Amino acid sequence: MKRDHDESVPFSTVFGLPAEVGLRIAAATLGLSLTSAYKQAQCGDFPCPLRRVGRRYVVRLRDLMRAAGIQDVRVHYDDLEAGARFAAGEPDV
Repeated sequence: MKRDHDESVPFSTVFGLPAEVGLRIAAATLGLSLTSAYKQAQCGDFPCPLRRVGRRYVVRLRDLMRAAGIQDVRVHYDDLEAGARFAAGEPDV
């Protein structure tokens, strides 16, 4: 399939990461205990925006990555295809 060379996707999408994660994963990512995370969430002091879904707190992955200092860089399809060819041992085109 031919693609425009300017097409790209976020790194998190390439690896199928979820759009949102629960407070347990967010706390572990930020090096917080779950108890501290709940206290911060209830006081509105959590390091990134939270929202309630029923009784649960959820965090958008991009907000969590930003709070953790992780860049969600854009990856170009051409680079993905070249990497897949390299991993398969195929010659570079």
